[in-house]
Amino acid sequence: MPSIDHQWLVVWAIRKMERDGFRAAAFDGDLPQCDFNSRLPTPFTLSGCRADAWGYSDRQSLIAFVEAKRTVDINRAHTRRQLLILGNARMRGSSVRCPLYLAIPRSAAYELDRVLIDTRLIGARHVIRVHVPDALLEENQYAARQASTRLPASSARGN
Repeated sequence: MPSIDHQWLVVWAIRKMERDGFRAAAFDGDLPQCDFNSRLPTPFTLSGCRADAWGYSDRQSLIAFVEAKRTVDINRAHTRRQLLILGNARMRGSSVRCPLYLAIPRSAAYELDRVLIDTRLIGARHVIRVHVPDALLEENQYAARQASTRLPASSARGN
């Protein structure tokens, strides 16, 4: 099961993708504060790789992928494989690359730079980076811990 931090990163990336004119079509897992259709299916698999989410734009006849990475997951072989597959995906019968929205904690930007250099995606115009302030992720983590440790009022009174 994905961590709450990971799922918040997915939410921020989907929001950015939708602001850019795409419509969410699928995402993996349960998303907090889901202000888009929460009954979407799981994303499809592309060359053995599944994005965290994907969306489409009828206006541009284009699909986009969303991938979220916690700091500890950025410099891993699995991530590099995902970036190579999703970052080089093209629309069928076209040379147009599918946009890839990458959400990470802002403090992990340098680690992502190194991985994007290695995968030759650094500076690629179709790779849209979504740097989420660490404080937002830490606050969500703290709130989730607090909610899980809170007792109902009746339990606290001994009823």
